[in-house]
Amino acid sequence: MAEGREVTYLVLVNSKSGGQDGPQLLEKFREMASQPPPQGLKGEVVSLTDPRPDGTGVLGPRPGLEKFKGTRNLRVIACGGDGTVGWVLSEIDNVIWSEHGKPPIAIIPLGTGNDLSRSLYWGGRYKDKPIQKVLHDVEMANIEPMDRWKLDLTATNDGEKHSKARDDIPPQIRVFNNYFSLGIDAHIALQFHNARNANSDKFTSRTRNLLFYGLEGGKDLVVHKWRHLMDNVKIVCTLLDGSRVDLTERLRNYGAHALLFLNIRSYSGGARPWKQKSGAQSANDGLVEVIAMDNVDLALLNIGGTGESVCQAKKVEIETSRAVPMQVDGEPLLVNPFKMNIEFFNSADMLTKKKTSYPYRDPEVEEWAARKIQSSFKTYKNQKSINSTSSARVGQLS
Repeated sequence: MAEGREVTYLVLVNSKSGGQDGPQLLEKFREMASQPPPQGLKGEVVSLTDPRPDGTGVLGPRPGLEKFKGTRNLRVIACGGDGTVGWVLSEIDNVIWSEHGKPPIAIIPLGTGNDLSRSLYWGGRYKDKPIQKVLHDVEMANIEPMDRWKLDLTATNDGEKHSKARDDIPPQIRVFNNYFSLGIDAHIALQFHNARNANSDKFTSRTRNLLFYGLEGGKDLVVHKWRHLMDNVKIVCTLLDGSRVDLTERLRNYGAHALLFLNIRSYSGGARPWKQKSGAQSANDGLVEVIAMDNVDLALLNIGGTGESVCQAKKVEIETSRAVPMQVDGEPLLVNPFKMNIEFFNSADMLTKKKTSYPYRDPEVEEWAARKIQSSFKTYKNQKSINSTSSARVGQLS
């Protein structure tokens, strides 16, 4: 909470996220920022994808962060997908902050997966919540630290290389906030990435994107493309007590098609692959969850399935002997044989949404709340009608 001091908001909008939601949200925030206090927004609204004044690329988060680096009680609102949030976090690392420290970050989810937003209770997708209510939620949110993990990769000359693979990880994704993975899930993401780049006009909606993922995942149930992943991957984990455990043979025996290193609770659009009975999961415990998944595990994730919870590690060492696909917070790439260490990088302050009532009279907020109640009631009535019809049919059959 803001402890009684007036909050300054830096709103960073990726207007290319979320179809039409991004531009509409940007317009709403700009309209509020143009109004005088107290109805207006104190701070600034930035479109991250606007061109720089010198024409050398897009504006990005950096100028806004630099402008407000000495501001007390600053709260940053990142509007976009998980990639946008990662972009903002990486730029925050590059700014020299005043004695007030780094600002905490809230999220308005506009992307496809939005797993970090889900983990922090901001939801899976922004719809039509009034901006005044959004700002109130951000002001009242709790500040919680979140671990971030660095990927230290060194290319090796041994093993099987691929002509389309690279020998390094781009600098902007050498730190992950959500997860890092190897294997079939990264392969599917890479197929999607390549298809979208080749036919961008066919990937214009969230529904089409999810359909592509579903079809590619279905193919792997038959083809088993990465069923021999562990023949080309060696993995050693350092546990909390300092012991080093070679997990390669265990994972080979399991038949892992994918290895997932998870920092937050949510993965792949809201799935929860870690089994809670294997250990309490936290984004600020200095441990990353190591999870193995075969093709069936992946198919069942979004209907409540889990993977094989292997361990919780404070360091992971990986070595590959052929080019393998990987994902860093949803960014896929194919990488030639390498050695890699995964270790703690730093901690970021994130804003966690909590349930609060809106204390002011506002016609827009009241209308929105009324629509939500009406929609919930209609859903309840429809479900009750379906259940009654089903029960009647069962009675007739018996």
